[in-house]
Amino acid sequence: MEGYVDIHNHILPQIDDGSHSIEQTIRMLNTAYNEGIRVIIATPHYKEGRYQKKVAKLEATLNCVKDEIKDTLPELELYLGSEIYYSHECISLLEQKQIPTLAGSRYILVEYSPGVEFNYLKNSLQKCLFAGYLPILAHIERYKCLEQDMDLVEELIDMGAYMQINASSLAGGFGCKTKRLAKKLLKRNIVHLIATDAHNEANRPLSIKECVKYINKKYGQSYVIKFFIENPRKIINDEYI
Repeated sequence: MEGYVDIHNHILPQIDDGSHSIEQTIRMLNTAYNEGIRVIIATPHYKEGRYQKKVAKLEATLNCVKDEIKDTLPELELYLGSEIYYSHECISLLEQKQIPTLAGSRYILVEYSPGVEFNYLKNSLQKCLFAGYLPILAHIERYKCLEQDMDLVEELIDMGAYMQINASSLAGGFGCKTKRLAKKLLKRNIVHLIATDAHNEANRPLSIKECVKYINKKYGQSYVIKFFIENPRKIINDEYI
C-alpha cells in the first residue's frame, strides 16, 4: 500500500500557532515519515487580523522546508494550502490568489468557531461552492450545531461540501465527548477525510498509526485507503471525491 496523505496540519515554521522553528518542523516531519505519511499539504491558518501571511512568504517557507529535508526525507512530498477561517472577504481573496487553495486545486479547507450557527455555516459554504471552490469543512466533530443534529452534516454533503475529522479526536485527544461524536460520524459514513491537524511534535503530532489501526479494525482496509490515500490524492489531482 502506498504512503498516506495528510491534508491538514501546521508544519510551516513561524507562520501561525504551529511549528515554532525549522528544527521543530523537521522533527514533526520525521514523525510523519515514521507514521507512514508520504505526502503532506501544509495548511497554515488564514484568519483576518491574526494570520495573514502573504502567499510569497508561505511559498518561500515551504521551499525552505523542502530544501532542509531533500536529503534526509527524499520520498516526502510537500504541497501548500491553508486553513481558512471563513469571513465575507475570503472568497475575493481566494480569487485574487492571496490565499492558497489545497495544492493548487479547487479544494479549500474551511473552519469556523465551535459555536457557529448552522445557517451561517451552510450559507457560507454555499457561497464557496457558487464561486467554484470545493469546500472541506475542517474538524467537523468540534461544531456544536452539527453535534446536536447529524442530519445537518448530510445536508451539507448533499449541497456539495466535504467533511474532515481529526485523527487525534478518535484517539481522545479532544475529550471523550468529541471522541464519541467522531465515532458516530464514521459509523454513519458521513466523513470523507481524516487528517492530523498537527501543531507540534508533543501533544499534537503528525501521528496517524493509532487512528489507522482503529479504522482498519472497525471498518476494514478499504476505509483506511479511502480516508488516507484515495480521497486526499483526489484533492491533489483536482478530481471530485
